[in-house]
Amino acid sequence: MAPGEIVKFLLLGSIFLTVFALALRARPADVFYLFQEWRLGLRALTAMYIVVPVAAILIATAFDVKPVVKLVIVALAFSPVPPLLPKKQIKAGISASYVTGLFFAASLASLAITPLGLHLAGVYFGVDTEIAPAKIASILAVGVGGPLFLGFVVGKMLDERVAKVADVIAKVSAILFILCVLVLLVVLAPAILKVIGDGTIVVLVAMNLVGLAAGHWLAGGNQDERLALSLASAARHPGVAIAIAATNFPDAKMAPAAIVLSAILNGIITIPYIRLLANSDAAPRST
Repeated sequence: MAPGEIVKFLLLGSIFLTVFALALRARPADVFYLFQEWRLGLRALTAMYIVVPVAAILIATAFDVKPVVKLVIVALAFSPVPPLLPKKQIKAGISASYVTGLFFAASLASLAITPLGLHLAGVYFGVDTEIAPAKIASILAVGVGGPLFLGFVVGKMLDERVAKVADVIAKVSAILFILCVLVLLVVLAPAILKVIGDGTIVVLVAMNLVGLAAGHWLAGGNQDERLALSLASAARHPGVAIAIAATNFPDAKMAPAAIVLSAILNGIITIPYIRLLANSDAAPRST
């Protein structure tokens, strides 16, 4: 097995373990939380799959950036929630019910919305953009469906030991993920440097800010739900985005580098946003 394949396998393993650890602590009812609270679900899907994609198309039209960057922001806009995000959301103190429900609902909705949205975007830009629902389903089955189902089953069997086991698995997956990311950054560093320039940073930052704003204003008045939806609207599944790019534009070799760059910028931009919400939430309690 080639080194690149080994890193890819380990990265997928870390993602599987992260979602598995999340499912160990969650209740099966949490998966359908946004179907029961359908108004919250409708707001969430509107922010993620209408506001952000429309903004991506407008930004791709208005800015004269590299074609690969335009491809990436549209591909990311139609991608579901990244599997590592729920851990970040729960760590920020957000309800596990909302986080798990949003994760599942956004993933399920992407099976229909992503192919349709890409087709409409392709019609707008005058290019052929398609992706089969089966392709998305295969990615989500490994990163979402499989570990969620397995986590629910094993969680029932572990009973009182579930919290301790989930903690250990979460720590192992975090270490594994960090090691894989460091290797990927070293490998992709030359390509990332080539992507930078001609307004790339401005466009990627703008898309992250649009995602945060869309989630913030459409989530409603609950501060935790605002934070959860903002993070979900700004951060998207890199695996699905790379699959979209590879399927429609196989010559766009720089797409993975641009997607990684967007993820790096997302991590930087969301830090002050999380702190701002935390401070505004703490202020009324201290008065």
